[in-house]
Amino acid sequence: MERLTEAYVEALKSDGRDRFVFDARQSGFAVRITPTGTKIFTAQAYVNGRKRRVTVGYHPQVSVAQARELALQAVADMRRGNDPVIERKARLTAARASAMTVADLSNKWLVDYVRPKLKAHTIRDYQQLLGRHILPALGHLPVAHIARDDIVRLHVAMAEIPRRANYALATVRALLNFAIELKLRSPSSNPAVGVKPYRENKRERFLTEVEIAAAADAIAAAEQKGTIGPHAAAGLRLCLFTGARSGEITAAEWSHIDWQRRLIRLPDSKTNEPRTIHLSEPALEVLRGIPRIGRYIIAGRSPDQAYGNLRRAWIFAREHVGLQDVRLHDLRHSYASLALSKGISLATIGKLLGHRDPQTTARYAHLAADAVAAVNDELGAAMQAAIANGKPQPATVIKLKKRKP
Repeated sequence: MERLTEAYVEALKSDGRDRFVFDARQSGFAVRITPTGTKIFTAQAYVNGRKRRVTVGYHPQVSVAQARELALQAVADMRRGNDPVIERKARLTAARASAMTVADLSNKWLVDYVRPKLKAHTIRDYQQLLGRHILPALGHLPVAHIARDDIVRLHVAMAEIPRRANYALATVRALLNFAIELKLRSPSSNPAVGVKPYRENKRERFLTEVEIAAAADAIAAAEQKGTIGPHAAAGLRLCLFTGARSGEITAAEWSHIDWQRRLIRLPDSKTNEPRTIHLSEPALEVLRGIPRIGRYIIAGRSPDQAYGNLRRAWIFAREHVGLQDVRLHDLRHSYASLALSKGISLATIGKLLGHRDPQTTARYAHLAADAVAAVNDELGAAMQAAIANGKPQPATVIKLKKRKP
């Protein structure tokens, strides 16, 4: 037996049969020469009296020195009772994870999962979050070595924008779950799990009836002054009259309208399900007055292009009447609030707003309590009036004058 070296292995020739040449110094390490001249490095060991042999590489793609190290690991695995093939795959996976950075992983995540499966606005949001916050902080780190402290530092750096910080935390968690699916990290090794999110002060603004009238005036004023166009104004009015999400209004096409049944039937929505927007007479009146340019009801700059961003149009409109603290989404909240004040049930409001989960509608439960309290006050006053009206009234005594004799 000879010690296997690069020169010795290179000089080995096929003799027309399958043969093994074992290394003189390292037990179990050999090179196999096939009848065609292919040279395959192997590792061999006896486990429980049975001979086991595995391939560790091909020459010249794998050098003798590399094969020697791989053979040493494989023999150790076999003697420990582990499967050397599985162990080698695990080592290769670990090597890939060490070589792949978070930036590389995020590119693969966007290509393989985000862009093919999610909605356009979600894709844009992920890309912005990765580009502005996540990748500058974590992009250079190897996927295998990213730790909880790295994620906490990112989260703390975004403390002034807590809602966005929590969204970044959820995004990193999803990204590292993707790494686990690719077997770049072991199961249950996601360091983003368990990082406590910031408390978010969820802002809910409900317009009074006076403010709802002011919102309608703001839209009209902005349209008259040319700050927003007729399609943007119509889109804002539809948000006001239907309680629909702004994205649902801009996604609606003329073909989605069922004039007879007084509704818009969207084939897709935020909940990944068809969505029905019910149309009142004022909403139908808005629709009748919209100029038809292309397939979309709220048309964009060119035919067959949807309007870009109604939120921006609302920002321009609200300044005309001093509603700067009112977001476009607050019109949706106010629609629900007004419905509750008119005695409509939470279940029905959930259907009007297109909520899939009843818990989403439950956020308006405190408004329902206010409506019940108002009705209770009215009933109390009515009861008091009934009691007062039902009491026997004292008789009126009229004194008669005495007759003179």
